Amino acid sequence: MCRMLGVLSTQAIPASKYLKDAECSLYRLAVLGQQGDGWGIGYYIDGKLDVFKSEKPVYEESDLFENVVGETRSRSLIAHVRKASNPRNLPRESLISKVNSQPFYHSSFLFVHNGTLFIPDQVLSELQGYRDLVLGINDSEVLFAYLLLNLRRSGNIEEAVNLVEKGLWEIHKKSGYSGEYPYSSLNFIFSDGKQLYAYERYLVNPRITSYCNGTPYFEMYYHANEDEIIVASEKLTLDDWEPIPNGGLLSAQITNDKITFAVKKLH
Repeated sequence: MCRMLGVLSTQAIPASKYLKDAECSLYRLAVLGQQGDGWGIGYYIDGKLDVFKSEKPVYEESDLFENVVGETRSRSLIAHVRKASNPRNLPRESLISKVNSQPFYHSSFLFVHNGTLFIPDQVLSELQGYRDLVLGINDSEVLFAYLLLNLRRSGNIEEAVNLVEKGLWEIHKKSGYSGEYPYSSLNFIFSDGKQLYAYERYLVNPRITSYCNGTPYFEMYYHANEDEIIVASEKLTLDDWEPIPNGGLLSAQITNDKITFAVKKLH
């Protein structure tokens, strides 16, 4: 599975806090899971988005990883370590490249995903002008573009997620795809630099648990206080974490110098 992390904090924090130093950091999880398909981090400084991505296994360039996360301090960041999905059954070497690594970004938007979109080409044909945002062959990038298209149509993330879910089933039905589902999971973390969103939605449950802390595959968790909120594909620390329900959308922002958030069940 892909591993992912999102942080929103009232003060700039070192990216290494959760990417390298935590008991079940993304780096440790990548090593335990032998995730060799790339990694990346996106973060905002004074409203400006910066992204670093690599196509190499994070554990094979640990010095570079430590330099990048050690030098990064931000109030808002998203990170990802990749286990490549392959719904088109392409040669593996074609899947692994910097452009196919996550996070994906456009304008001020930043996005990471864990799961497989089984019908990427069919969704590509529905993207209209947003087709140009898809630069690689990663099905998660197709999902990102489809989310942005529906965000433009709706004007808010909650309705955009509903439109994505509905649209994927409609595309699946008319495509003639023989599989039962249009996707395995839509689990994603998304930000515009001001708000942080996390959506958990899975249809396939392989009944696998985390290498580090035993949390179930495809379940997402968050830990929050007045100063910061962390959301991840697995619990990263020994603190008390809360699960996001299947079909639940977490929305977080900074209000009067404090973190405020809500979790709403959409499906």
